[in-house]
Formats: sequence, structure tokens, C-alpha cells
Amino acid sequence: MPDATVTAGRGVIYIAFAKAYFMVAGYVIQFVLPRLLKSDVLWGHYQLVVRLVSVIDNVIITGTIQGVSKYTAQDDSKEHAEGVKLAGLKVQLVLGGGIALAYVLLAPWIAGWQGQPGLTNLYRLSAGIMLCYAFYAIFVGSLNGLKRFGRQASLDMTFATLRAILILGCAAAGLGVVGAISGFVGAALLILVTSVAVVGPPRKPRPFATRPLWGYLPPILLYTLSLNLIMTVDLVFMPRFAGELSGVVDAAARAKVASAFAGYYGTAQLLAFIPYQAIIAVAFVIFPLVSRSTFEDDLATTQGYIRSTLRLSLVFVAGVAVVFMANPAAVINVVFPSQFRIGGPALRVLAGGMICFSVFAIINTILNSAGHTWLALVAGVVTLGLTAGSNALFVPRAGTPEQALRVAALASSGSMAAGALLSTLLLFHKFRAGFSLPSVVRVGIAMAVVLVAGHFIPEVSKLVTFGECVLLLVAYYAVLALLREFKPDDLARFKRVLSRKK
Repeated sequence: MPDATVTAGRGVIYIAFAKAYFMVAGYVIQFVLPRLLKSDVLWGHYQLVVRLVSVIDNVIITGTIQGVSKYTAQDDSKEHAEGVKLAGLKVQLVLGGGIALAYVLLAPWIAGWQGQPGLTNLYRLSAGIMLCYAFYAIFVGSLNGLKRFGRQASLDMTFATLRAILILGCAAAGLGVVGAISGFVGAALLILVTSVAVVGPPRKPRPFATRPLWGYLPPILLYTLSLNLIMTVDLVFMPRFAGELSGVVDAAARAKVASAFAGYYGTAQLLAFIPYQAIIAVAFVIFPLVSRSTFEDDLATTQGYIRSTLRLSLVFVAGVAVVFMANPAAVINVVFPSQFRIGGPALRVLAGGMICFSVFAIINTILNSAGHTWLALVAGVVTLGLTAGSNALFVPRAGTPEQALRVAALASSGSMAAGALLSTLLLFHKFRAGFSLPSVVRVGIAMAVVLVAGHFIPEVSKLVTFGECVLLLVAYYAVLALLREFKPDDLARFKRVLSRKK
């Protein structure tokens, strides 16, 4: 059997590759769909519907995967895994079904609060995604708990492909936003059917009560809800505040301005989220490992996981984020039409905030995997309160819709930084393990070098900008190498991960 380092490393490679593919396929949708819809307003409508439903989808799928994975990982037997799977399906019949139904009933209120009553039926349609996700997450969680990361990665990649084909295909067929959302629902249904075929329905399960899942899921679902609302609450507020700040009297014209600025801000967010989405692979892999080590009361192993995970996560996520911070408007222009450059100042701030948010998410994944779900929930609720409160307080005072983009980014990023600090303190309190201060300093120096270099790089063309981004990323890692952030042990560990030998 491979040791934990090799298992974790190979798991990260599998999941990271799948998440990279998922992310690329997702960004293909984001880059192509605005051109197919041929309207900033329609693109804004799609952003509003999908981003809000994605909050709930992510709550369901992340919380369920972690819950099923946690209890599956505690026993290696197939009968136990099948029992957990069956219990999860019973729970989601009530929980997932209830959430989807509630969303359908609340759709008119949601659309009305945003000043977009015409989106009511789109919100209702998107509830189908939630229902499919609720059951799909059971099968993915079972694979994750059994450490079958390869199969988990395959399902992720299959879904990414189906989603891109159906969303863009329906939009290209002239079905507009309704077609794009319908394509999303169709992809979610197909991946559910596929997951049942790949993983299999529960067979010969050892009895496993639903009570542990009901006890574990509420706090982790509430935490995951707060996590996703932290990423989305500023976008939810944006159309309302942008419309008010526009000074436009006519309601229909004001709604168009609001949708357009929601699209601009959402575009900046899409790019800023790339570092966080890239690091999700680490969260999926570290979860069952820490679940097992804490279940076995192995503090030394848990501390080792924590230190390695935090160090490598920080090094990676800061490298991607600083590239966007160096020349944000030019980066937006590489993949989006030129009018979206208005989101450049917001992207610079949000990319920095995503470093803090990624750290926040990884730390709370560790707390959740160790069973400290209420601590993670406290960190999530406090950070959400700061994010919502600061946006509600400062964005309406921004002056203009253009200024509101940057103010919202500052309010959200500052709140994320506070949340990262709080979660770091909670983690250290429980495990006496955290970040390496020398590593933090070296990462800061490397980022400063890249930011200074980016300031002096001229914008020539989209292709040149892309090449410059690659060079800046290489420069970041080169500075870290010169500062000796990477040690011989890192290279030896990497070689062992890539080796086929056990």
C-alpha cells in the first residue's frame, strides 16, 4: 500500500487535473456565451440566475460529499460504504427535495427583490439543477471516502463536458438564456444517471443509521452556505445598488443598467475565482485523510497534513492571483469583449482577496474533516456578516455604478482577510499547527516583485498579454526558488508521487 503522502499526492494530481478541466470547460462557457447571447443585459441575466443557484448547488454538493466521505472513510469495508450511501440517499430525498421545492416557491420573491421580475421562471427552471446535484453528491462522496480519486475525477470531467456542450449548444441554437439554463439542467440530470451507472446503487449495505448524517450535515451545510454567500453576496447586491446609483428614473432602463453592471462585476469575479477553484482539489483530497487521522487520534500526522497543506496552498494560490493583480484590465480583455475592461480595478482587488478566501476555505475544510464543524460555521457566519454588512454600508455611497465595482471588491476582500485570520486562529487553537512564517514572508516578496514588474509591462495585444502572464507566473516561482522556498524534501516527495512504484 502507498503511504499517506503518495496517496494524497496522487489524489491531488487526479482531482487537480479534473478540476482544471472542469474550470477550463466552465470558462469556455463564460467566454463564448456572451458572444452567443449578443447582449450585455442577457449575459447579466444568465450571471444572476446561475450564480445564485450555484450558491445553493455548491452548498448541497460540497456539504453532502464531505458528510458521506467522512463516514465512509472511517471504515474500509464495502458493506459499510454501501450503508452510508443508502443513508445519504434517504437524507437527500428529504433535504435536497425540500430545498429545490422551496427555491421554486421563493423564485418570485428573489426576482422581485433584485428588481428583475422577468427572471422568475428562469429561477424556477434552475431548481432542477439543485435536485440532481443533491443525489449526484452521494455517489461522488462515496468515491471520495473510499479514496477512489481517479473515478471521482472522471465523473467531474464528464459533467464539465456535458455542461459545456448542452449550454452552448442550446444558446447557439437561438434558444437564448432559457436554452442555456435548460442545457445546464439537462447536463445535471445526465451526470446523475452516469454516476449511478459508474458507482452503482446501494448493494448489500451494512445498516448505517441516518442520524449521524442528520447530526453532521446541518452545521456543515450552513457553513458551506455561508462560504458560497461570501463569494456571491456582493454580486447579488450589485444590480440593486448599481441601478440606484445610475440616477436613471425609468424602471426598465434602470434594470438594464443594473444587469449590465452585474455582468461587469461578475466577469471580474469569474477571473478572480480561478485561484480558489484551482485549489479545490486540495480540499477534496485532504478531507478524507484528516477525517481518518483525527478518527484514529493521530495528532502528529494531522499536524503534518495541516502544515504541508497550508504552505503549498498559499504558494500556489498566490502565484495565480498575483498575475491577475499585476495587469487586470488587460487580462480581462484577453478573453472578454473590450467593454468588460471596466471591471479591471475590481479584479485587482478581488484577486488579492481570493488569496485570503482560499486560505479560509482550506482551513475550514480541515476543521470540518476533523469534526469541528461548529468552529468552521462560526468562522463562516462571521465572515459572511462582515461581507454583507460592509457591502450594504459602503457600496450605496460609492457615487457612481463604476465606482461601486471597486468599492464592492474592497468591502468583500477586506472581509475575506478578516475571515482568514479568524479561521487561522481557530485552527491553531485546536491543533497547534498553522502557517510557516518564513514561507509567508517569501511568498510576499515574490508577489511584490511580480506586481512591480507588471506595472512596467505595456499592453500590446491579447496574445502578448497572455505571454506576459505566463512569464510573470514563471518569475514568481523563480523568485521563490531563489529564496529557497522549495527544499530537497519537496522534490523527493514530488518524485514519489509521480512514481508508479508503491
